[in-house]
Amino acid sequence: MVKVKLFANFREVVGKKEIEVEAKNLNELLEKLSQDYPGIEKLYDYMIVVVNGRILKENVELKDNDVVALMPPVSGGELFSELTPVKEAQKIFLNNIKEITPEIVPLEDAFMRVAAEDIKAEIDIPHYNRAAMDGFAVVSEAVRNASKSNPVILKKADFVDFEHAKWVHTGDSLPENADAVVKAEDAEELGEFVAIYKAVRKYENVGLKGEDVRKGEVIVKKGEVLKPQHLSLLRSAGVEEIRVFRNPKVLVVPTGDELLPPKSELVEGKVYESNSILVGGLAKLWGCEVDARGIVRDSEEDLRRIFEDLDGYDLVVTLGGTSVGKRDYVYKVLNEIGEVLFRGVALRPGKPTIAALVNEKPVLALPGFPAACFASAYLFLKPAVEKMFGMKGDEGFKVVLEDKIYSKVGFTSFVRLKVSFPEMKAKVISSYGSGILSSITKANAYTLVEENVEVVEKGEEVVAYRI
Repeated sequence: MVKVKLFANFREVVGKKEIEVEAKNLNELLEKLSQDYPGIEKLYDYMIVVVNGRILKENVELKDNDVVALMPPVSGGELFSELTPVKEAQKIFLNNIKEITPEIVPLEDAFMRVAAEDIKAEIDIPHYNRAAMDGFAVVSEAVRNASKSNPVILKKADFVDFEHAKWVHTGDSLPENADAVVKAEDAEELGEFVAIYKAVRKYENVGLKGEDVRKGEVIVKKGEVLKPQHLSLLRSAGVEEIRVFRNPKVLVVPTGDELLPPKSELVEGKVYESNSILVGGLAKLWGCEVDARGIVRDSEEDLRRIFEDLDGYDLVVTLGGTSVGKRDYVYKVLNEIGEVLFRGVALRPGKPTIAALVNEKPVLALPGFPAACFASAYLFLKPAVEKMFGMKGDEGFKVVLEDKIYSKVGFTSFVRLKVSFPEMKAKVISSYGSGILSSITKANAYTLVEENVEVVEKGEEVVAYRI
C-alpha cells in the first residue's frame, strides 16, 4: 500500500489528511483517487506531486510504503493573483509577433516553404488548344449528322476543313479550322478516307487554351505551404523563381534541476528532459528552424546568460520554471531584463504560461508539465509561427462528442480528443493532470471549452482542431 498525504484542497475533497492506496504507479494512483473521490481530478492540472520527499513531474513506479504528497502549487492559494483570458493573451502575444522577411528562391528550392505573396501564372495552361484524345480533328459542323447507320466520309489530310480530317494524338496542337476531335473508336480508316460514326459538339475532346489556368490568375496564395503539386503547377505556368518567407529560427531552452539528459543514470526525483524534443519537433513541423540548447539549471545567473545574445533568433521558447516555486526563476529574470506581457493564463492545462519581450525579441515561457506545455504550444507558439508566415489560422472542423466534458468556469479548457473519421465522432481522452504525457500521444485533435461553460454534454457538436 502507498501512503498518500493530502494538503489544502485535496484534504477538503477527501476529508482526511492521509489515506492508503494500492497502486503500482503514479498514474494508477491518480485514477483510483478520481474514482473514489469525484471532483478531485479538477485539482490535478496544477498540483505538486512529491514522492518520498522529491518533487516529480512524470509518472513513476510506486512500491509499498512509498509516501506520496499531493498539494497545490501554493498551499491554500491560487497560482497567480491575476490570470489573463486565453483570447486576450493570444492577442497580446501576437501583437508582438512580426511577419518574417521574405526571400527569393528558385522553384526547386521552394519545397515546403511558405509563399510570401500571391503567385500568378506567367502563361495560360494549356497555352494552346490541344487534342484531349487520340482521333481525328474535324470541323464539328461537318459531322453533326454522323451516326453508325449514316457515317460521314471525310478525306484524310494534314489540314482540316469541311471535307478533310487530320489524325491527332492526345496533347497535339489542334489544327487550324478544327474545333473538335472524334475519338479513334468512333471512326474507321478506309484507305485515303475516314468514316465518322458519331457526331461531336464544338470543342468536344479538346483542351482549350487557358482552360486549366489563365495567364495572370493567382495559383498560389500568400501563406500557402508549397507542396510538390504546387511546384508542378507553378513550373507548368512558367514560374521559375518565387518569393517565400524565410523559415523562422526558434531557440528552445529546457530548464530545471530535476531534468536529466538522455542516457543519464535515472534516479528518484529526476526525469529525462523530453519537452525540448516535443516543442522543438512541433516548431519544425510548423516550418521553423530550431536550435535546442542543453538543460539550464534553476539558476538566475544561468537564465540571464541565455538571454544575453539572441541575435539571429526570431522567437525564444523556455520550458519549465514558470510557476511560483522557490526555484522557478523564469518570471523573475524576464521581469528584470525585459518586459513581461502577461504572467499566467486562464487555461487548463497551461495556466503558468508567460510571454515577454527581451531586447524586442518575443519570449514564450511554457510550463514544464508535458500536457500543459503541449496545450500552450498549440495555443501560443503555433499562432505565432502562422503570423510570421502570413498564414491564416486553422478554422477547425465539427465533431459530435461521445463523452461528457467537465470544465471549470473562469478557465478555457484544452481537451484532447480521439476523432474517428469519417464518422466525425470524438471521444474525450481522459487525463489526470498536466504532467501526464500519455494523453498527448493518444489524441489526434483537441477542442476548447470556453471560460463560461462548465459542462459540455455527450452528443453535442463542438469545433475540433487537428493535432
